[in-house]
Amino acid sequence: MLLWSSPSIGQSEGTTIDQSKHEGLIELDFEGAFKVLHSNGHEVEAEKQASLISDAYQFLSEIMGPKSEFCILVVAIEDWAKNAYMPVPGLPEYYKGNIIVGAGQNAMADDYAQMLGSFPPEMTSTLYEIYKDEKGNLDMKLFFDKLAIHELTHNFQDPNNQAGYSISRWLEEIHANMGLYAYYKSNRPNELKYITTLVDFSVENPPPSAQFTSLQDFDTNYYSMSPGDYGMYQMKFTKAAEKIIDSLGNDMLKPLNDFIVKYDESYKDKMSFSELSKKLGEEVHPLFVEIITNWQ
Repeated sequence: MLLWSSPSIGQSEGTTIDQSKHEGLIELDFEGAFKVLHSNGHEVEAEKQASLISDAYQFLSEIMGPKSEFCILVVAIEDWAKNAYMPVPGLPEYYKGNIIVGAGQNAMADDYAQMLGSFPPEMTSTLYEIYKDEKGNLDMKLFFDKLAIHELTHNFQDPNNQAGYSISRWLEEIHANMGLYAYYKSNRPNELKYITTLVDFSVENPPPSAQFTSLQDFDTNYYSMSPGDYGMYQMKFTKAAEKIIDSLGNDMLKPLNDFIVKYDESYKDKMSFSELSKKLGEEVHPLFVEIITNWQ
């Protein structure tokens, strides 16, 4: 194992990985399309994540083309504040060429398990049947740990590892969930239930009140919305992704990714919501117009 120390590793002309979160992490001895760094004492988890993400990268890159520069950071809870961007320990995330996943517990998974435990047993019996560990306890990491592939798909949307890179956050999220759903449906079908069961349950049992629901609201209030609103959006984005992949196939990942790269952040003040919808229908597929029109 080597300490990650060289400032030149992971950089190429025009593309630079943000290395501000690499301090103190250890490089895994791994041959692949990306570097893997991990917290001390978590080599086994890093190897597991490297294997999963390598397989998913091969699957997605065969559809969308290669992504030249990125890293996987496998970060322990005690290192999260130093080596991750977002405040929820263990929840996978992507930013500027870094895909960050937790080593060990996932705070969001624990919160979901606690919330589901407060519901009437007859309401959650299917969830307890699907998301159980070897001891029979509810284990929502079976859902949340798979979001690493969602973040890997974001990585393809961002060829130059920029802080902000596209015209629409909601479109980024639908595409990221398309990558997640397509990978598990195609390569790990026995695990697909860990994604779809919670999504279906959440969509069928929405929270009693939501402050934000529209696609425009998602972009406008991305940083200020409640975790409940954000989580509900993600469940609905995954249902949309499921519909797109089931209807049009995995190959639809590429034209949408090309669209996201083409209409980058510089277009935010140049294109209206209706213009964006029209271009999606013309340049990607009319199904996107249907999804936008029927969004609730």
